[in-house]
Amino acid sequence: MYRILLPVDTNESRARAQVDAILELPAAAEDVFVDVVHVHDETMPDAEWAAGGFSETYTEELAENIDQRIPSSVAVAVDDLEAADVEYAVHETAGEPAETILEAVTELDSNVIVLGSGDQSPVGKMLFGSVTQDVVLESDRPVTVVPAAE
Repeated sequence: MYRILLPVDTNESRARAQVDAILELPAAAEDVFVDVVHVHDETMPDAEWAAGGFSETYTEELAENIDQRIPSSVAVAVDDLEAADVEYAVHETAGEPAETILEAVTELDSNVIVLGSGDQSPVGKMLFGSVTQDVVLESDRPVTVVPAAE
């Protein structure tokens, strides 16, 4: 099975373009598993967490509000994957996006990362955003960069 890491930000058209690129793979529905990952900016202070500084109530509230932290772009990606009958799992985490994506690709043992590029000017299209650039330069796996749909 070919495992794809699909980091999705808050842009719905970018998420749709990323899924479209996956669906263009030969035999995508039969041989592909997609890990949809959303990395948000809310980080929990590790030292305080390890020291038990957060109560169970806070932890429960965090778990209950997970849907509020996952943007509609993830739902768009999931809907498109379901419509194409592609197996997937959704993962939500906090942290610095490029670093977290690189950790996820190793942890999930993904074969490839499919990233969406931002909306850019004609000159800017020759350059990547900082997250894309960091992932492309630091990943030991192939990275496919998909332009956002217009």
